[in-house]
Amino acid sequence: MKNGKQIITAIDIGTSKICVVTASFDEDNNLEILGIGESKSLGIKKGIVVNINDTVDGIKKAILDAENQSGKKINDCVIGISGEHIRGINNTGVIMVQNVNQEIDHNDINRVLKHAQTITLPLERRILHVLSQDFKVDDQSGIKDPIGMIGNRLETKVHLVTSEKTLEKNIISCIERSDINLNDIILNPLATSYSVLDQNEKDLGIALIDIGAGTTEVIVFAEGGVQHTGVIPLGGNNITLDIAHGVQTTIENAEKLKCKYGIAKEALANPDELINIKDINNNEIRNLNQKELASFIEPRMEEILLLAKSEIKKCGQGDIFTFGIKLTGGTSRLKNSIDLANNIFFQPVKVGKPRLKGGISANLNCPTYSTVVGLLKFAIKNHKEDSLKDNFSIKNFINSIKNLFKDIY
Repeated sequence: MKNGKQIITAIDIGTSKICVVTASFDEDNNLEILGIGESKSLGIKKGIVVNINDTVDGIKKAILDAENQSGKKINDCVIGISGEHIRGINNTGVIMVQNVNQEIDHNDINRVLKHAQTITLPLERRILHVLSQDFKVDDQSGIKDPIGMIGNRLETKVHLVTSEKTLEKNIISCIERSDINLNDIILNPLATSYSVLDQNEKDLGIALIDIGAGTTEVIVFAEGGVQHTGVIPLGGNNITLDIAHGVQTTIENAEKLKCKYGIAKEALANPDELINIKDINNNEIRNLNQKELASFIEPRMEEILLLAKSEIKKCGQGDIFTFGIKLTGGTSRLKNSIDLANNIFFQPVKVGKPRLKGGISANLNCPTYSTVVGLLKFAIKNHKEDSLKDNFSIKNFINSIKNLFKDIY
């Protein structure tokens, strides 16, 4: 801590890149970005660690870049987690208020939230987040904070997020081997919501779709709470592969074509815009027009959005929201993604991105960095508030899982 400010570091370990951002914040939660580091992600596939050494190398490189820019040593961090192993389920908890005066206190909140976690899970899974949706006191429902209210019966609705312990341990191991301490693990789309959604959107209803390189993450908000979370094992890399196969070029060339000339809706492509194509040996072979390129992109992008729509319907809140749909993530930058999404969701669709001010912060005001900025904001909020509010406890799990696996590592 310096001049009343504290230092915090977030690491977004994605399929295509690893991004490290270190920042300071004061007692009013004012955030100042100090350093940014990035590296290629070679050990992650669809949110899962497939090569620990490659992942550690990438983390160390990104940390070093962030340290060099900020001039500060990074000692600890918060990270995000994703992958198809993530599961979400809604559940309820009910208790009788035991206080003599029947006034609900923090102990009652703890008890009812604990009861809401009484679900049967396979031994290899654990609860990552317990996210309150609302409370009910006797017959009065829709209560956000029942502290101080009088009642006999307290009920809560929650959204539980679970993860696979061993896959989570692999992420933890990568951080440990990078010689820094891990403070928190946060579900990626939950973190992302803190950088691209405001409270009005969460209260009145919105679905957030984060289209990354390896996965597409969905989180649905209504009445101020998380109603559904889901992870789809498709993303921008699948579009790149479709282009590579379709035009018979390298994955590297296909990625460049997608980013520079790609368009999500074939009907809006320019058939007169010619693109020079190179084969796998980097020899020029032919010209491709933008409409042809879009013919490889639109089907996969449409599939991703339709799967996201199916995931949203699972929330039980319908699929039309007051604030519609918000896209974010690197793949949301694909030209005319909004036009394609409008045709699929039949409601307002926008692209969400962080809105930071000052200095190097502007470099992060892009959908690509929504998650890493959200990790920072979530961690700051958790630091300031009673952890009961977000019901997130990772440190005990980190310590217990270290002991569980110490004979292996």
